[in-house]
Amino acid sequence: MQYGKSIRLSVLATALAFCAAAHANNLAITGPGAGADGSSKASGTSYGDIKDANLQTYWQPSGNNGQRVSVKWSSAVSANQVVLREQGNNITGWRLVNNDNGAVLASGSSIGSSKTVNFNAVSTKKLNLDILSASAAPRIAEFEVYLNTDGGNPTDPTEPGPVTSCAASPQGYASLNGGTTGGSGSNAVTVTVSTGAQLVAALQDRDLNRPLTIRVNGTITPGNSGGVSKFDIKDMDNVSIIGVGNNALFDGIGIKIWRANNIIIRNLKIRYVNIGDKDAISIEGPARNIWIDHNEVYNRLNVDKDFYDELISGKKDIDNVTTSYNYLHDSWKTSLWGSSDSDNYNRRITFHHNHWHKVNSRLPLFRFGQGHIYNNYYNDMQETGINSRMGAVIRIENNVFENAKNPIVSFYSNAIGYWDTRGNSFTDVTWQENPGSGIIAGPNVQATAVLNLPYSFNLLPTNQVKAHVLANAGVNKCSF
Repeated sequence: MQYGKSIRLSVLATALAFCAAAHANNLAITGPGAGADGSSKASGTSYGDIKDANLQTYWQPSGNNGQRVSVKWSSAVSANQVVLREQGNNITGWRLVNNDNGAVLASGSSIGSSKTVNFNAVSTKKLNLDILSASAAPRIAEFEVYLNTDGGNPTDPTEPGPVTSCAASPQGYASLNGGTTGGSGSNAVTVTVSTGAQLVAALQDRDLNRPLTIRVNGTITPGNSGGVSKFDIKDMDNVSIIGVGNNALFDGIGIKIWRANNIIIRNLKIRYVNIGDKDAISIEGPARNIWIDHNEVYNRLNVDKDFYDELISGKKDIDNVTTSYNYLHDSWKTSLWGSSDSDNYNRRITFHHNHWHKVNSRLPLFRFGQGHIYNNYYNDMQETGINSRMGAVIRIENNVFENAKNPIVSFYSNAIGYWDTRGNSFTDVTWQENPGSGIIAGPNVQATAVLNLPYSFNLLPTNQVKAHVLANAGVNKCSF
């Protein structure tokens, strides 16, 4: 299938239809006859820019105070939540008003990069954002409107706030479905191992009625692992494998999570895996609630690209996975989710605060399902970066890309994937269009979909991401 620039003009409607069915339904775009208006129109801006799912465009009035911008519909909609996004932090006073009856639904002193406003459901044909005061002419990038039906929980409550790198529980999709606790619990068993054979025994001999934490204190090699080619966490639940300090190295042998749920992998170094599945960490479904956190995983680039396989990968029926604070480097094929274009499960994966360095491609490669990639630091990306393929929808926000080629693409599938891009930074980036392979997101990166999220999370400002990730990603950063 050949792709051209014209595809970019048509993918938004298709992607929005997909996202609405999956979870998101931004009424500012999808509501009946949705439109926007305002009290003034500054040069070079448009009222419509507040509802186009593109954070790079905005509405800016001519003055600071007493301004108004609205979202309106041809017939009434029901709504109980608004997400406001400002470029900068100029607003010092605002209120949200139901224009139909003048009722004030909410008010506040600031908006910033993301403000979620929840209120009792109303039926309305027009919502007003009144800008009461601002330090300078504000730039409103988005005015999203939702009807949240998730039992009263906020649909997409993104808030700037403190980010804790050594958290006891995950953010992202692994926080759903009761959360991911691994081998912790009141009746949990803890075992410390220093060889691969001891690790195999700890998994095989475990009491399936009790959570298990295996602490690794030593170098695990194929030679001390009793003949296995990988470590199977298979047909079991509630397991953690956690490294002790800086002492846990898996040298030439990897871990496979297979038909298992509620699994945590933390604080391990894993490298040079070319036996077994040739993945450092792989997940094969059915599997739920997996947290891969604070690991260092790497191969070599001075070998053939097929000598090793993935650093972290997943396939088949998996869901509720978070990969966080990992240092992933020196890899040809880095992170694959969905083994083929027919592996069409609705996987939901979060990637946050990872450091991707000296990597060739698949950062990640994502087929089908929904991904959330936020606050990651990418540098030295050699071929392609995030590859949204075959119907996938990925929300990509507040990431830093440096010295990178084609950081966001949809390549090498018979059907394209989509992206919801917000607040990313691109430095020394090369975009190279290849219509025979697919489409690229840049150089004028714009969203082709809207993906709302069923969980809350704290989002670092983009200008803080690089320093935070460099200081906190990888092993021996926390006391586990």
